[in-house]
Amino acid sequence: KQWYQRRVRAKDKTIGIVDGSGVLYDPNGIDKAELLLLANKRVMVREFPLQKLSDKGFFVDVNSVDVTLPDGTKVDNGMVFRNNFHLNPLSSADIFVPCGGRPEAVQLANVDKLVTRTGEVRFRVIVEGANLFFTQKARLVLEEKGAIIFKDASANKGGVTSSSLEVFAALSMTDKEFENNMEVLDPQNPPAFYKAYVDEVHRIIEENARAEFECLWREHERTKTPRAILSDLISTKINDLNDQIQTSPLWHNVKLREKVLSDACPRNLLSLLGLDTIQRRVPENYMRAMFGAYLASRFVYSAGLSPPEFAFFTFIHDLLG
Repeated sequence: KQWYQRRVRAKDKTIGIVDGSGVLYDPNGIDKAELLLLANKRVMVREFPLQKLSDKGFFVDVNSVDVTLPDGTKVDNGMVFRNNFHLNPLSSADIFVPCGGRPEAVQLANVDKLVTRTGEVRFRVIVEGANLFFTQKARLVLEEKGAIIFKDASANKGGVTSSSLEVFAALSMTDKEFENNMEVLDPQNPPAFYKAYVDEVHRIIEENARAEFECLWREHERTKTPRAILSDLISTKINDLNDQIQTSPLWHNVKLREKVLSDACPRNLLSLLGLDTIQRRVPENYMRAMFGAYLASRFVYSAGLSPPEFAFFTFIHDLLG
């Protein structure tokens, strides 16, 4: 409810949404309360009440043919219009968040359509919620033109985090504990622990996203390397360090292991079961992976891509207090 109220009060303006049903557009802004109702019902934008649009707004269904838009533009085929709306000048906005669509929807052959005749990008900020919507070469063209791009490798890690923490909860609990705390029989009345666990997963995702954003921003300011390249460099750095940590003696430092796992585990799961129980039930390779990923990501996020040679030792020393 609080999240819903924050979104309705937010000052941003959504001018267009594209989904499986078609294109909903209004340059004056689409009613947020109605959009949130659709999201909560999990229905597509064809269910949006069109009377809530301004005289410049429209909805073009994928099944439509021979549609005339408010500005007089003719749309021959709703499906084609939907598939290419991100290339249409009408879609120009401060922020573009593609969360689906076909791979390589933007590539060298059409990236020029995201740039105006005067050389300005049509989207100042692009946050890739979908994998592979842009090719890397298209990203680099847009960054050179001034776009700020957070590519898929950085922007949509939340899905991996949420699914892994769902598995982690299942591994940590007995069948009866899982049934009582995580099994949702009535979507309108989920278990209290489940609701709290969802909130905790959201917190972890937001914390990770904030840390990656700050690292990307600092590294770009320091090196001027395109953010699309930095995302890959950061991911590679974290993965390589994670592999080294998991096979290092660090895992056998009990104080460090318990500190890291306590920080990495969802708080309400720790409160319910305790770290000793979780470590006893969850396979060691899974716990090692959590240990390594948390240490590696926190070090890279804080120290960057070119830390001094002694930085990791200092990082571990500070972590242990």
